[in-house]
Amino acid sequence: MAKELPGRMQWVTAVAALLFLGGTVPAVCRAQMHVPTFQCANSGALRVTCVGTFLDGRSAAGITARVLDKHDRVVYVGTVDSQGRITFRKPGAEFHIVFDAGQGNVLTILGSEMT
Repeated sequence: MAKELPGRMQWVTAVAALLFLGGTVPAVCRAQMHVPTFQCANSGALRVTCVGTFLDGRSAAGITARVLDKHDRVVYVGTVDSQGRITFRKPGAEFHIVFDAGQGNVLTILGSEMT
């Protein structure tokens, strides 16, 4: 019969087991740090500005951003600048923005979710 460990001990035990079984925790952590986060907002005059970083605080510079209409047709493609920003003309109808940081790290923001 297994004995219940206090919450913190359960976590420590799980991490120790993962490290022992192949050292996957550092690889998982590194992969998660490559995940981009973006905030997009209407910036007036029918423009949208998005600002992004990676979870480790690095700028999201260089990430490709694609703006697609409701039929998934590309209406704009651009690259995030050195300050982690990208600005584009707001499409006249429903749209979404796809940020592709590579290695399977893709983030999609719906136009309807922006402020």
